[in-house]
Amino acid sequence: MLAPDDWLVHDDGFVPKLRYLSREYAELEADRLWKRVWQIACRAEEIPEPGDWVEYAIADQSVLITRRADGTIGAFHNACLHRGRRLRHDAGHEEVVDGAACIQCPYHGWKYALDGSLVHVVDRDDFGAVSFDGQHLGSVRAECSGGFVFVNLDSNAAPLCEFLDPLPTLLGRYRLDEMRFRSYLTTVLPANWKVAVDAFNEAYHVQSTHPQLLEWTDDVSIAYEQLGDQGHAHYGRLPHARRTLAPSPRLGLAAGDYDEGTILAGLVEGLGGAFLGDERALVEEVRAEHPSNLLGAYQARRRELLSGRGLDVGAFGDDELTSADDVYWFPNVVGPIYPGSAILFRIRPNGLDPDSCIKDTWVLEWPDADRPPRALRKRFYEQWRDRDWGEVTTQDYENMEPVQQGMRSDGYTGLRLNPRQESNVLAMHRAIDRYLLAP
Repeated sequence: MLAPDDWLVHDDGFVPKLRYLSREYAELEADRLWKRVWQIACRAEEIPEPGDWVEYAIADQSVLITRRADGTIGAFHNACLHRGRRLRHDAGHEEVVDGAACIQCPYHGWKYALDGSLVHVVDRDDFGAVSFDGQHLGSVRAECSGGFVFVNLDSNAAPLCEFLDPLPTLLGRYRLDEMRFRSYLTTVLPANWKVAVDAFNEAYHVQSTHPQLLEWTDDVSIAYEQLGDQGHAHYGRLPHARRTLAPSPRLGLAAGDYDEGTILAGLVEGLGGAFLGDERALVEEVRAEHPSNLLGAYQARRRELLSGRGLDVGAFGDDELTSADDVYWFPNVVGPIYPGSAILFRIRPNGLDPDSCIKDTWVLEWPDADRPPRALRKRFYEQWRDRDWGEVTTQDYENMEPVQQGMRSDGYTGLRLNPRQESNVLAMHRAIDRYLLAP
């Protein structure tokens, strides 16, 4: 039986390793974190029409999010009141007829309205005097922010707006609610969910894991902020904008030792998931023109390109069009947000297995008014090596299993975090402790 002294983060920031390894600790998180915290279940665009539904699985729980007949969004526990069978898996649609639609249990045929209310019991008379009036699948709180549908299994939790503050204000100009999926990829990683979140919540590892990025990434100047339970990372010069084309100071290069055009090409190509092909093609056009301010010229041209697609980037200065807000939504979503696009990672425990997690990669973009909407295609890879994720992501993934395995060494006791560059990781652990210790 674990006691808090076995797993609590120490006052000096030491993080005991069993938080990543123990099945009993994973069960504690399932009961006291995942059942209490607001978490992103889906995007509203995944359920655009009445009758649409999507399943959200977290630890040993399953939640069904639906678009009701009146267009509102609801959520309930995904378990039939009769024998507990999960009603639906993945995503789908129920036909709305005469203003109503039903979700039918595949086992014995009980039916539920899109709000979770029980509307039909097969052979009702066989149950005699048993009353089914007012029976309803267990309700789950659901609220929207920035185009995301958040759920909370705790009916007494604080409102979503309080939990997220100040992120909605910070990110308002990115108009996340207007973004749509460009791609949706899911894979299973052989590591604890926190190992995967950690990998994308600090840049301390760049100099060793991704040394090729140092040619165009100033990894040293990144500032980390804790915003309540949420986190933020950005270049320390406000506003959060890239103003120069320079490599990492770790390389010790003077101004004449590197080529700005090469750095610009590396920057835009390295962020290929965020920039479209025509935005990457602009690099060579701008380089061929030999402007005195190569970065400024590219940023101005990107503004013209985005505006030509009918996209409003008026809330951003030119020097912000190649910069990102790296945001951490506690407890399990992290990623950079750019004017016009975002790359977000949602990471969840794989059931109650402490050595496995599910990672979703969401690439979002402002839609082009002149092009038809993209059809949402979800792709799943049970083994992450079944897909080419690109050099940087592959390097991250290759770290994860050795980290999980290495933590089991008798010679390793826990995490000793960099107090500045890994401050968001430490803050995550302290926030988890607050949930686990709450009455």
